[in-house]
Amino acid sequence: MQRELKFRAWDKLAERFIKCDEGYQGHYVLSLNGEFLNFLNGSGGKEYIVQQYTGLKDKNGVKIYEGDVVTYTSNNGIDYKAPIVFSPTSSAFVLDTSGRYLFDDKYGDYLDIHKDREYEIVGNIFENSELLE
Repeated sequence: MQRELKFRAWDKLAERFIKCDEGYQGHYVLSLNGEFLNFLNGSGGKEYIVQQYTGLKDKNGVKIYEGDVVTYTSNNGIDYKAPIVFSPTSSAFVLDTSGRYLFDDKYGDYLDIHKDREYEIVGNIFENSELLE
């Protein structure tokens, strides 16, 4: 089974998300090295933060991307609220339950995300950073 590969980019200057599939309209492109470029104004690189689709949807049918903050109740009844991050050592998307929101694995405290759990997106790390406090 193939997973759908989609990306979005946070435009730091405009403070909004851009779906990389808008690139098919000739305005944006994701280069092979992962750099996001905007052909309308010639910007790119550090002005954008590229995030990948996890292949999962939340309980409302919304696609879950890296950087989304989700809630769910575990099998033992504990409620979690955590951002989705990519774990380089696990080579997988995980929930960062450390409370530190780190992009590496040196502190751990990650939970694997599963397609059989019911997640709900409550925000993202850019527009709703207060959710991580």
